[in-house]
Amino acid sequence: MKLSPSNLLSHNFQPAWRLSGILIFVTLVQSAVGAFFPTIFRDQPMSAGNAQGTDVVILFVAIPTLVISMLLTVRGSLRAQIIWAGTLSYILYNAVLFAFDVAFNSLFLLYVATLSLALWSLVALLVHLDVESIRARFASKMPVRAFASYLLLISVLFFVTWMRQILPALFETTTPAFLHGTNMLTSPVHVLDLGFALPLGILGAVWLWQRKGWGYLLAGLMLSMMTIETASIAVDQFFGHLSDPTASPDAVPLFVALTLIGLVVVIAYLRYLHPESNQKAA
Repeated sequence: MKLSPSNLLSHNFQPAWRLSGILIFVTLVQSAVGAFFPTIFRDQPMSAGNAQGTDVVILFVAIPTLVISMLLTVRGSLRAQIIWAGTLSYILYNAVLFAFDVAFNSLFLLYVATLSLALWSLVALLVHLDVESIRARFASKMPVRAFASYLLLISVLFFVTWMRQILPALFETTTPAFLHGTNMLTSPVHVLDLGFALPLGILGAVWLWQRKGWGYLLAGLMLSMMTIETASIAVDQFFGHLSDPTASPDAVPLFVALTLIGLVVVIAYLRYLHPESNQKAA
């Protein structure tokens, strides 16, 4: 059955729609200020540049993607529902970093509002998505093991990268190198990735390999979220270098490449999801 603005409420998308609408407004203000008025940040130059770069991606990539995916969801697109969830996940991920990793500034209440709205928008969306309908509409010939392996590989690469930083630091008596130039006691990125994002990516890969309903949704969510996030890392590293020339920009080409690869993978993944217009009405 194709969704329309008139029957959107009957399909329980209204809470997610309204929360995401407020989120767009709040995040638009927050990211615009951070992108165009970086003096708002009270962090070290590199960290301030990183935050500005993240705001640039939120403003020019995440928000437009969120708006378009919401509009296409109203028209009945299952692909857009997955992108909507993935974009909310990206905004939520970075909202945690802004709330806990960025030095207190005049945007603090907007950071907290973005964190709350992104979290509850995602919850409101996920609880009403028809996971089995999404699974049923993926082509039976879809190479699930290839997509699952890619998602697993990306998760493992990030895990290994963070372990190479963390494990040696466990046996040091001084502040770890990855905390130099910050005001942090630990790295929120390490906590988020090791505690939440990477396990979710691995779980999605395993469930997709097993062709479980939630596997198709989680894999699509994580693939789209990681694609925006790798673009975000590339941009924030570039802005970090602009703010602090001593900060190395060497990671930028790698994450640009990962973004392009991820974009190809996401497009290929969603091409196996048949549009609703090709299916019989429920």
